[in-house]
Amino acid sequence: MKISSRFIVICAILTCVALPHYSNGETNILTEEENLWLKSRNNTIVIYPEKNFPPYSYQNTAGSPQGLSIDYIELIAEKIGAKIQYLPARSRSQVIEDVQQNKKGDVITSISDTKEREEFFYFTDTYMTVPSVIVVRKDLNVGSTVTLNDLSGKKVAIGKDYAVGDFVHTTNSRIIIESVVDNESGLQQVVLGEVDAAVMDIASLSYYLSKQVLNSVKVVGNTGYESNFSFAVPKDKEILQSILDKGLQQISTRDRQILNDKWITVPHDKSQKSSFLSSIYTNVSGAIAYVLLCAAIIVIIVILRRGHRKFTTRHSRKKEALRELENEIADLEDTSKDLMEELDSVKVLESNIQKKIRDIDGE
Repeated sequence: MKISSRFIVICAILTCVALPHYSNGETNILTEEENLWLKSRNNTIVIYPEKNFPPYSYQNTAGSPQGLSIDYIELIAEKIGAKIQYLPARSRSQVIEDVQQNKKGDVITSISDTKEREEFFYFTDTYMTVPSVIVVRKDLNVGSTVTLNDLSGKKVAIGKDYAVGDFVHTTNSRIIIESVVDNESGLQQVVLGEVDAAVMDIASLSYYLSKQVLNSVKVVGNTGYESNFSFAVPKDKEILQSILDKGLQQISTRDRQILNDKWITVPHDKSQKSSFLSSIYTNVSGAIAYVLLCAAIIVIIVILRRGHRKFTTRHSRKKEALRELENEIADLEDTSKDLMEELDSVKVLESNIQKKIRDIDGE
């Protein structure tokens, strides 16, 4: 049977589309040195999670860590064939201090790369980027485009050891920064009127608003700072940075979008719609990927339909030609039958003539 080049192209396209979804991480993506390092540690990576930094890393009611960063690190472990062990969750400042000074744990989740931290840690590639916003009480009469320059002399709550704090201080040193243990504490101080505003990343804010933990606040501006979340490893475990990066690279765009959709929810507030908030959550890369996938599927369908039409046309033509041949054969059979009948008549006539000739000769 002849296989057309178009059919081969279609099979190749389908294979390319389907292959990422059936990849199960069985291919060893690590070097021999990296495998040996993991093996020396019983193939286990120790994670030091944060206790209250949703939606990235926080402790649920059962005392187990969960969140976007936790899902990412567990998916990375699956890709590289490693196991995960969790230390008891602590606050951001406690986690950094323990890993930096007391050598506890291998990985810090949900942390941004800064010059100060680079002295003690190596950072993986960024797995999540979100902007930080300015939050105030809903009943506060301020404009909808507040900037950090407008907060001079104001008390602003920011999580202790959060990278955005350094950015705020550098941008406007006249802002009075009130360090809080986490974003939830900062929002509570805003609601209680203990501070004038709070600064935090939009994903953390969306978590609290979607859970209706705090619904008496509103976003009034963007700080101009974006939190680029990575995983941090101590300087004495540099090889782990490479291992985690390789696992991170194996996470597809589709899987990243699934994780983001699972943990980051934009609260719908008809009384307050912000164009920059809606644009923040427009995942351009994800949309492009889906558009390309849909386009590829459409192209495949068109090719298949055209091939089917051509096959149907060829098949119909063959059936018509066969029908014509059958009709011609039937006509030939009828003609043959008529000729046979005429031949029989000729033979009878010839026999009669010969009989008459014999009768004449006999006379």
